[in-house]
Amino acid sequence: MNINYLIVIVSLLCLNSAAQKSDFIVTSTHDTIYVDKITLTDFKVKTKTAEKRKNYSVEDVISYYVSEENKHFERVLNPSEKKVFKDSDRYDYKRIERLHIEEYENRIKYKFFQRLTDGKVKLFCEILEEGGTVATGLPYSSGVLIYETNVYYLSISNTKLERIKYSGKFELNDEVYDILKVYLHGNDKIQSKLESLRDAVPPANEKQIIALINAYNVWIKSNQ
Repeated sequence: MNINYLIVIVSLLCLNSAAQKSDFIVTSTHDTIYVDKITLTDFKVKTKTAEKRKNYSVEDVISYYVSEENKHFERVLNPSEKKVFKDSDRYDYKRIERLHIEEYENRIKYKFFQRLTDGKVKLFCEILEEGGTVATGLPYSSGVLIYETNVYYLSISNTKLERIKYSGKFELNDEVYDILKVYLHGNDKIQSKLESLRDAVPPANEKQIIALINAYNVWIKSNQ
């Protein structure tokens, strides 16, 4: 089968199968529970239906789906490196305040990242919110500008996440190409398509990268 045709078919199938009408969570016992609303804290998954509200420990939920955004989120081990604490000067109040934040962050074992592909090779996206102080144009006043940064990871099945290094927009630059060449090994047609996407102008975008990974995952599943 022509690899370009396969990628189009896989993309349509993934789009159609992914769209659900209701939010749901999947528990660690693989039960699917449909709810009206899902909200998160660092340690709880909170659900709401017309009849009741219920909270779950993060350890008890392996994934969830938000129908309004058509997005799947999967629980992963927190990829952030654990902070090593050092004694601080008791008068260094900023350091003491930061120490409390680091201790809290070290307690976060799991996070939920958006899962962009389904199958053996998983592409995840983490949205980081960052901010800085900006001038408002008014005398003696300033504000905080919050902006979002997307961080992408790859993993094989449920192995440790590997962060994809890139700058600017997420597209098929040399760094992304190098890591995909390793993860999408064993299929000459997929590798050939990867080569052609690398040379494309403009560069292949996120949607094309997702479609290529999903096509590879379909091939893996059909050969198991």
